[in-house]
Amino acid sequence: MLALVGLCRGFHTNTRTVGQNTFVDNSVLVEVEQPNQYGLVETKTIAVKLSKRHMELGMNNMWNQYNGKQVSVPVFVSAWASKSGSAGFDFWLSGDGKPLNLQLAPAPVAPAKVAG
Repeated sequence: MLALVGLCRGFHTNTRTVGQNTFVDNSVLVEVEQPNQYGLVETKTIAVKLSKRHMELGMNNMWNQYNGKQVSVPVFVSAWASKSGSAGFDFWLSGDGKPLNLQLAPAPVAPAKVAG
């Protein structure tokens, strides 16, 4: 299991149509900071999909309570490929669907040098 650490932006539903089929994607939005190809930090919003089981357990309501708070979201990655040749991956909520209780350690501080 992986943990996605960032700022929770609540629950989101997206409806999409592929051909004659309509799909509803239920997701928790997590805002993360990632370095880009130039080493500059960018803010991105990542959608973590909820399974039907997580929806039935009311995880959408539970995650809305964390809106605006720092969270550690348990996720797994699922790769996909379409018939048209495109490919990608999705993040899915993992385990019991509840936030992980992670304690992030602060970066170590170098001791101050004393002149003398």
